[in-house]
Amino acid sequence: MKIEFSAKDKPQEWFRTIAQQFGADIVNNTFEIPSSVGEGVFKQFYFFEGFTLTYLQVKLLEPLEFVRHSIPDAKLIPIMFYSQDIPFEQNIDEQKRLVGYHTSNGIFMPSPQIQSRWLFPPENWGYQITLTIEKSWFLKTIANSTPLYLNQLFNSNKSFYLFEPLTSTMKQVIDFIHGLINSEDKLQHLNLHQKAIELFNLFLERVEQRTIIHDISGIHSSDIEAVFFIRKQILENLISPPPLRQLSIEAGMSISKLQKCFQQVFGKSISQYALSEKMNLARKMLDTKKYSISEVGYQIGYSNLSHFTKAFKNEFGINPKSYLNNL
Repeated sequence: MKIEFSAKDKPQEWFRTIAQQFGADIVNNTFEIPSSVGEGVFKQFYFFEGFTLTYLQVKLLEPLEFVRHSIPDAKLIPIMFYSQDIPFEQNIDEQKRLVGYHTSNGIFMPSPQIQSRWLFPPENWGYQITLTIEKSWFLKTIANSTPLYLNQLFNSNKSFYLFEPLTSTMKQVIDFIHGLINSEDKLQHLNLHQKAIELFNLFLERVEQRTIIHDISGIHSSDIEAVFFIRKQILENLISPPPLRQLSIEAGMSISKLQKCFQQVFGKSISQYALSEKMNLARKMLDTKKYSISEVGYQIGYSNLSHFTKAFKNEFGINPKSYLNNL
């Protein structure tokens, strides 16, 4: 089944469009999907003008495809939190592009100018949370604040696509929201409001770690496909990532363009991203308590353990020995 919509001026409008295609009636900002498709619900929570939470929990009989059509000057920006291990596909524009497929967990923030497709798999319960913000509300809210990364991005009116990994704190908030929505809590709306703001703030904290881009250029669907492919190459070769020249050839870009597009989507240069992911791998190995510090260092490619210790401390603010002792 295919559901098509666009980022209209009001969240209620595209929510109504989705319900109509399912042939479902909206009651109290909620509709159930028909039994011919599967089982589950879609819900929207309107906290105040400019900030909305959309929640879906479904178990499908067949794959369900969502198509969000591009709009040049849409007011609404989605921030999609996907926090499960069930694989899914995200396609950009008219061609099949496995964006996010190899690492399903993460936060995806596409600008309205970019058309995207999401394919949810059947036969498993899954849920997703999307925070939708109105661009003008965000810019007005932080008008007197120190310039933020998103402030600069929104004011540029250029197309963009951001990806951020989920932190453990974000995952805890998402799980709390999931439980709260499925509870009989009398203060559900108030508590959801609090948790939605908390989740939004956690996302902003991640984005604000990015380096301000002084020369923002719009990103295209082919660029997005290329950088996610390069990310896949890095993740599959963390011990010895391919050289930059090879990655640029595989991406079909110049080195400078690849670096610029990669940093816009992931917030780090390719070398910074590879090192950060290598340190995350090291931390996961230490978390198992099956490896000594030297074993971890050697297995992730360090012949000099002092270099490993320095890189680990730079990433996490603690050396591997202290980290292991604190587990």
